[in-house]
Amino acid sequence: MSANATPPSRPRVVIIGCGFGGIEAVRALAPADVEITLVDRTNHHLFQPLLYQVATAGLSAPAISGPIRHILRKEMQRGNLTILLGEVTRIDTRARTVELDDGKDRIPYDHLIVAAGATHSYFGNDQWAQHAPGLKTLEDATAIRHR
Repeated sequence: MSANATPPSRPRVVIIGCGFGGIEAVRALAPADVEITLVDRTNHHLFQPLLYQVATAGLSAPAISGPIRHILRKEMQRGNLTILLGEVTRIDTRARTVELDDGKDRIPYDHLIVAAGATHSYFGNDQWAQHAPGLKTLEDATAIRHR
């Protein structure tokens, strides 16, 4: 998509992140007369509250994650939802675009929802990371399991 494209007939909403916030935003907006673009760096939604079960081998990774397109299949059937795999590297508020990590794609928006999630913090004590790993992703859970 080009930022110089002809303005669409419907408002464009870009949602960054497909966690609980991003999924609920899509579900709330899908019935509206808007064009929705959902961007996430993974192709799955993760149920983070159960990551500890994966880390302790109580559950497998697929038990707490599901493909985004499957989770939002009803919303996709409406025809106003585009799901992109990529990482947003820049938000240009003046041009009203988001830029993806491929460096080529700029997605124009009229409304922007940033639901990119969170990460752990060591409150300025990064040396703690080697002794207290974070648990926010499947990769984190797998690394803890292997320890």
